[in-house]
Amino acid sequence: MKTAGSGFEGFLRDPYTSLENKSDRILMTSLRAEWKYAAEEVAFSPICHGVRQALLETFADHDSRSVQHTLYAMGEAVLKSFESISEIRLAMPNKHYNLVDLSRFGMENDGEIFVPTDEPHGMIEATLKKDV
Repeated sequence: MKTAGSGFEGFLRDPYTSLENKSDRILMTSLRAEWKYAAEEVAFSPICHGVRQALLETFADHDSRSVQHTLYAMGEAVLKSFESISEIRLAMPNKHYNLVDLSRFGMENDGEIFVPTDEPHGMIEATLKKDV
């Protein structure tokens, strides 16, 4: 979960678009990562640990304009950091959290209480490869 440095605005809209433009939003996701090695023999354990660290650091430090933007930055960071990795596939569902409306209790919610929602939802996936 990323509670700062994430937005989603300026995207294409059509009559069925339900998402609002947001310059500051919670970015919640989970990650599935798979990669291919460029060689048959690699030091698996240090590379696996390093890939995990690169993915976590990029997610945390990246100023995200969307899940897609962050996913790409994460894959790019891995490919740049590890010569032995030729390709990485990432999948990140877009999990939305909405601000709870406390007005019926005579209270305001100043961006502090959020609730997860099932919709809209989507699975963001990409495969990034090094130039050959």
